[in-house]
Amino acid sequence: MLVTRETDYALRALRAITDGKKKTLTQISKEEGIPKQFSYKILKKLEKGGYLRVFRGKAGGYIIADDFKDRNLYELIKVTENEMEMSPCVVPGYRCEAHKNSDEPCGINLRLSSLQQMLDNELKAINLYDMLAK
Repeated sequence: MLVTRETDYALRALRAITDGKKKTLTQISKEEGIPKQFSYKILKKLEKGGYLRVFRGKAGGYIIADDFKDRNLYELIKVTENEMEMSPCVVPGYRCEAHKNSDEPCGINLRLSSLQQMLDNELKAINLYDMLAK
């Protein structure tokens, strides 16, 4: 897993609306330096993930859907990224070509799986409310 520009932009978009005011896509993009061509896609994912609410029409815009006190960075990355794993090797059910004749994990898989678990735990420990409020 790699924290991509999309997750960075999602964090910025959330920061832009933490003041509780309704803002347009253009306002969010301008305030946070997010290219407009990415903004709609990211805001759509955030809406689907329950991070924000959208109002359509002339007086439309985006507002926060909750205070993020029970949300963590891991959950946000799951909404914005296609893959959470640092390597295909750690995806459950992955069959390694180099180790296909054994049901036992190899040393590489054991170490990467351990690192993945540590990374996941660290990301789950980062509270979005605390991260965005500072």
